[in-house]
Amino acid sequence: LNVCLGKQFSGGELFFRGVRCEKHVCTEIQPQEIFDYSHVPGQAILHHGRHRHGARATTDGNRINLVLWCRSSVFRELKKYQKDFPSWCGECQREKKVR
Repeated sequence: LNVCLGKQFSGGELFFRGVRCEKHVCTEIQPQEIFDYSHVPGQAILHHGRHRHGARATTDGNRINLVLWCRSSVFRELKKYQKDFPSWCGECQREKKVR
């Protein structure tokens, strides 16, 4: 969860580039995975933790954000034993279609 608390600022856009599992985290970005988001004070965006993302530089003013990470040790442990393609990984789904 990323909540924008800043008042007046320019720049600082968030960018998202597709969800990947650990095996595919460095794979090429597909055009349909490109999403840019301009934060608005008082609003928030919630995204999957494996969604490749980042923030551009703030060019003017102060951008203040509250970022909350929610992690599940049970989920991470279960992933070790998963034999099938993760349904949330864009690259795994592309590989599955090719098979």
